[in-house]
Formats: sequence, C-alpha cells, structure tokens
Amino acid sequence: MADPESPEAVIDELWPTPEYFHYLARLKQAIGTPVFIAEINITAINLGVKLSATPLTLLAIVDFPKPDPYKQLYPHLLIFEDGRGINLGHLARISLQAFNPTPDEVLYANHTFNQAILFAPRSLSRESIRATSTALLAEIFGDQPGRLLESSSSASTLQQAKSLK
Repeated sequence: MADPESPEAVIDELWPTPEYFHYLARLKQAIGTPVFIAEINITAINLGVKLSATPLTLLAIVDFPKPDPYKQLYPHLLIFEDGRGINLGHLARISLQAFNPTPDEVLYANHTFNQAILFAPRSLSRESIRATSTALLAEIFGDQPGRLLESSSSASTLQQAKSLK
C-alpha cells in the first residue's frame, strides 16, 4: 500500500484521471512545436472557450507549486513564445490543428471540464433565469431588497412625498 503522504498519492488524489499524465507526456514531446490552444473563459454569467487560429510555440512545461482543483489550477504551467505562462487547468484543449482536430492531433484535452461543465446538459427555464438574475442583482445591490434605497436621502424624501398624498 502506498504512503498516503507521498507526492504520488497527493497527486493521485487531486487528479484522479490517469490520462492527465499521458497528455503531459505528449505535451513534453511537442516542446518547440507550434500548437493551437483553446482557453477557458469564465465570467460571472458566462462560460466559454476561446479558440485561436494563431499558433503559439510551446517553449517549456514548468511544475506548478500549488495545484488547487477548486480554482482549476493543475500541477503544470505551459510557457509560450508570446511570453505567457498558462496553467493547464485554464486550457480546454491543445492541438496541432486549430479547428476540428483529429484525435491524433489533440495533445491535451481537459475532459473533466469539457464533459462536466462546458458540454453538460442545460435547461433554460423561467426558474433558472430567475435564480441567475436574483444572484447577479444580489451581488450588485446586496441581498436585502430595498436596503440600497433606504440608505439614500432621496429615497426618504420620495417616501415622505408619497405619504403626504
């Protein structure tokens, strides 16, 4: 039985998919090669992937000292010719072909993100729109309705005018 405190056990616990290291080996073989990346783009209300038609040369793969699966930080960072270092957790795909690559042309695919988040089934309903709108408005104005208006002096003047009517 492996030591639960060993680096291998910790990595296995953080990254249970064995294909991660398979992809890492393929990326190491591609150092110095122009590749195409698909970057994960997450905002407060949108989730998407930015595909680039411009190839970037992969210069190096560096160990990332503090992987964190909750923040999508994987144990490796890629260095590209444009001066950027991108954590593997922030990439959906790296391939030798920009669009519609064959399986042989895919050097890395973040299957966990792609299957569980990006291509997960979605339903657009009044309830889901209401929940999203409520969460965003609460983030902007606070979670107590009317609290922002109560704090402004013009709101109290408006309320006094209404009570006089």
